[in-house]
Amino acid sequence: MPHVEGVILDRRETRWSSLCAVARVLRVLLVAYALLMLVLFYSPVADYFVLPLSIPPDIRPAPAIVVLTAYASEDGVLNESAMRRVHTASRLYRDGFSPLVIISGGDPTRLSVRQSADFMAQFATELGISQSAILLEKSSKNTHASSVHIAEHCRERGIDRVLLVTDALHMRRAVGAFRAQHLAVSPVPADPWTLHWETPQVRLKKFWGALHEYAALLYYWWKEQI
Repeated sequence: MPHVEGVILDRRETRWSSLCAVARVLRVLLVAYALLMLVLFYSPVADYFVLPLSIPPDIRPAPAIVVLTAYASEDGVLNESAMRRVHTASRLYRDGFSPLVIISGGDPTRLSVRQSADFMAQFATELGISQSAILLEKSSKNTHASSVHIAEHCRERGIDRVLLVTDALHMRRAVGAFRAQHLAVSPVPADPWTLHWETPQVRLKKFWGALHEYAALLYYWWKEQI
C-alpha cells in the first residue's frame, strides 16, 4: 500500500507541475498580449506597420474611373469605406478627370438582386455623376476578378489606363492585380493618410487591416495574380 500511495502522490505532483507550467505560459501570453495592445493603442507602431502598403496618389486625366465596391446592407446603407470611395470618384468626375465611372464588385449568382454596386451607383448620382456615365460590373467577387473583368471591358472600349479608387490599405494589392492584367493604373486612395496620432480603436483597426492585406498580398503573389 505505501508503494501505491507513493505512485498516487507522484502522479498528483506531476499533474500539479503540469498545471503550474501551463499557468506560467498563460501568464506570459497574457502579459505579451497586454503589452502588444498598449503599443498598438498608444504609439504610432500601426502607422509604421501600414507604411509599406502606402501608394501615393497619381491624379491625372484618364478615360475611366474604376471604383471597387465596399460593403452595403441589403436595404442600401453604405458603410464608411463605400461612401468614401464614391465621394472620391464624384470629385474626380466633377473636376473633369474622366467622363466614365465603372463600379466593380458583386456576386455573379445574385445579379437579379440589388447589390453594393447598385447602391454605390445610386449614391454617385446623388452626388452629381450622370447616370449615363456610370457602368456597373457586378460579376467580380474579389479584387483579382475585378481586375480581369475590368481589363476585358477596357480592351473592348480601347481604354488603356484608369483612375483606380479604393481604400489606401487595399491600394497596393489592387494596383498590382490591375497591372498584372496589362492595364495602366493611376491610384487614387479614397482615404489618404499620414503618420499621426489617432484613437486606439482606429490604430487597432488599421493594424488588423494591414495584417489582412499582407496575407492577401502573399496569396496573390503565390497565385501569380500580381
